[in-house]
Amino acid sequence: MVCDPLHNRHILLPQLPHDLGASLEFPVRCQLLIASPGAGVNEAAAAMEEAARAFIVVMIAHCQTGPAALVFSSTTRQWRAAASKGWDDLFPNQEESTMISSMHRKLVGCHYAYGCFYLESEMNKKLLVFDTRRMEFSILDVPRETSNMLGLAIVEAGEGRLGMLDIHDETLGGKCDLCNYIRGNIGESSSQWKIQKTISLPYDYQYYIQASTERYLLLRKLGPLQSISSSLEMEYVSMDVKTLQLERVCGVSFGFSLASARIYTSFPPSLLSAPTI
Repeated sequence: MVCDPLHNRHILLPQLPHDLGASLEFPVRCQLLIASPGAGVNEAAAAMEEAARAFIVVMIAHCQTGPAALVFSSTTRQWRAAASKGWDDLFPNQEESTMISSMHRKLVGCHYAYGCFYLESEMNKKLLVFDTRRMEFSILDVPRETSNMLGLAIVEAGEGRLGMLDIHDETLGGKCDLCNYIRGNIGESSSQWKIQKTISLPYDYQYYIQASTERYLLLRKLGPLQSISSSLEMEYVSMDVKTLQLERVCGVSFGFSLASARIYTSFPPSLLSAPTI
């Protein structure tokens, strides 16, 4: 089921057709991802409103031979096979592809930017990319100095450039830095990641990247680590990736974790105002 909690709307997705399910070769794990393609700038107002409500749901199956994608469209209300690719094709190195195929379930964490999903790998410095426009898989390298232990985020940096945010914690809880990388314009074959800015986060706190959207980042903040109190404080902080400004969202008790917290954006502020008569 796809739900729009602010407008009290939902759509129940149809079951996956038997022939599509049977086409998946020994799937170990499936991930459901949702994206909204949006409207073109030259479309009429009615068409833009309809396009804004349109969405796709992508099921990425981690199979023994490689990833496969099935796509549901809110326009056609049907599932269809979209793409598949072998691990050997994604990782030409035989030793590396064998390791990937035996541990493909370790592909975790998902980010969305410029019509592509980016799935993190716990095994190496690579991202599995699924392009919803071309309906194809590919692999993207990340900078060697990144540390996936605290999570990373792929965002839209503007002007077609892909951005990445990563937390460096060289002192294991002492001093954390948030590093902002830019990869260059989409379509540039020789584009490389370049660090654009480093932000020093408040000392004596541990930060984790919880979730991200195309423009916003949700951080989990834990500390102070040197406190003699038996209970640590935990709060959630948002960041606008264009301005790199931090803003406190909420605080929670240490024993209560919003492990599945996500960011919900692009709605008018009036929807959150108090009801009036």
